[in-house]
Amino acid sequence: MGRKTRIAAVSAAMLVVLILAAVAAVWTMPGLQDEIARRAVSGRLASADHSALLTDKSLHIVLCGTGSPMPDPARANACTAVIAGGHIVVIDTGPGSWAKFAQMRLPANAIDTVLLTHLHSDHIGALGEFAVQSWIAGRKVPLVIFGPGKPQEIKAPLDLEGNAYGVSGTADVVRGFAMAYDSDSGFRIVHHGTDYLAPEGARMIAHEVAKPDLGQSVVVFDKDGLKISAFLVNHHPIEPAFGYRIEYQGRVAVVSGDTKKFENVAVFSKDADLLVHEALNAGMVRTIAGGLDQIGNHRLAKMARDTINYHTSPVEAAEIANEAHVKMLVYSHIVPPLPTSLMQHIFLRGVAEVRGEGDTLIGRDGMMISMPGGSHEITTSDLMN
Repeated sequence: MGRKTRIAAVSAAMLVVLILAAVAAVWTMPGLQDEIARRAVSGRLASADHSALLTDKSLHIVLCGTGSPMPDPARANACTAVIAGGHIVVIDTGPGSWAKFAQMRLPANAIDTVLLTHLHSDHIGALGEFAVQSWIAGRKVPLVIFGPGKPQEIKAPLDLEGNAYGVSGTADVVRGFAMAYDSDSGFRIVHHGTDYLAPEGARMIAHEVAKPDLGQSVVVFDKDGLKISAFLVNHHPIEPAFGYRIEYQGRVAVVSGDTKKFENVAVFSKDADLLVHEALNAGMVRTIAGGLDQIGNHRLAKMARDTINYHTSPVEAAEIANEAHVKMLVYSHIVPPLPTSLMQHIFLRGVAEVRGEGDTLIGRDGMMISMPGGSHEITTSDLMN
């Protein structure tokens, strides 16, 4: 062994000893542990301030849930947050989406309105958590929720006791969530006091959106320059179901909600900067259904195939974006899950040929698309990192 080699070996050994000594010191000294924890907490809290997004004269669209009812560890269920003009408006509150929203460390006290596209469980499951957690974060006014009224086109199925299903509208859904969280709200107010948890902030107020005609829309939010309108989509037999057109400082974004390919989406996406459109790859779903059939689960195979006829394929969404001259298309409500690059490649098969030079992305939880007012710029960033 040469002299240089011996020196390198000794140095490496000394480095290992120092590392082990440092680990031992941390592991055995509570004061040092506490100081490390204190600095870590301070650093994380210092990096958590995204309040400037509320006042920077930009329209921000944040994806807090891009998945579907198919289990996907990388994606929460449907949720999109609109940030502009001092407000955060949340479109759909699917299961798991509150946790993703909280991970992004956005100012939850600025949430004052929730818009529901329709009343499927994967779009409403976390409504209670959005209500209570935004209140805990400091919201002092009631949470206002807009969504569809009672279904009109469905023949209500009955159980053995004659109870009807499919007869509730948004007002009934919100009333149910409010009742479910009533005890929680009372306990928290008594525990912390009304100076810290305003009882008015625990309220949830529902508004049912009047069903517009095709080609028409209903304004559901219009404050401080931020305007959001509901329009009809086709998610039959779920009727009515809405998409939302968002306007701020000359920028336009559209959220399709759940829908099959539908001309009304193109109408309200005309010249939009951004279209966040649901997407289901029918070929991939048929492959999954075939696999279920092979293992004898014909029931789930049938239900998987049923989903195909009321959703839009990635290629069809690209056709809508092109027809409407949309600048950026982002896929959400992704079906099926896409755990690998190969799966993503299959999912997008045929899209490039349709979109050409148009920007097209597969959405992911934590993605923020920002559109500065009075500009043509569109940028994306990741709030989960």
